[in-house]
Amino acid sequence: MDARTKRFIEKQLEDYPSMIERINKRKLELKYPISLIDENIDGSSGGGISNPTERIVMTLVEDIKLQKLEETKEAIESVLDTLDINSYTLIELKYWVKPKVRTWDGIALQVGYSRRHCFTIRDNVLDMLAEKLGYN
Repeated sequence: MDARTKRFIEKQLEDYPSMIERINKRKLELKYPISLIDENIDGSSGGGISNPTERIVMTLVEDIKLQKLEETKEAIESVLDTLDINSYTLIELKYWVKPKVRTWDGIALQVGYSRRHCFTIRDNVLDMLAEKLGYN
């Protein structure tokens, strides 16, 4: 995996704890769009879907940003489900615990692995995630 892809995958992993909130926010943005100007001056109906519920469902289904967020969240969760407790803790300490005060040596000490083994686990997680997201 090239360095840019690795950084991108790591960023997705770092953002995982906020993904549910971002998904819900995006759904709200789509359900309740802000329309500042009514351009329908003559009162004729548009060619869109007239059923508001159906329109909302179609908007949610067709939104690419929402699809990508949900796809990424599901991919991360499926990779996390394969990890043992120490590997999960390693990922948690490296990517989600703020502020980041632990070095790789500190993380290795806490999970009971060598520093090199921690890198191997991290690389395997990133490779699995890249595969699930279609970057490999």
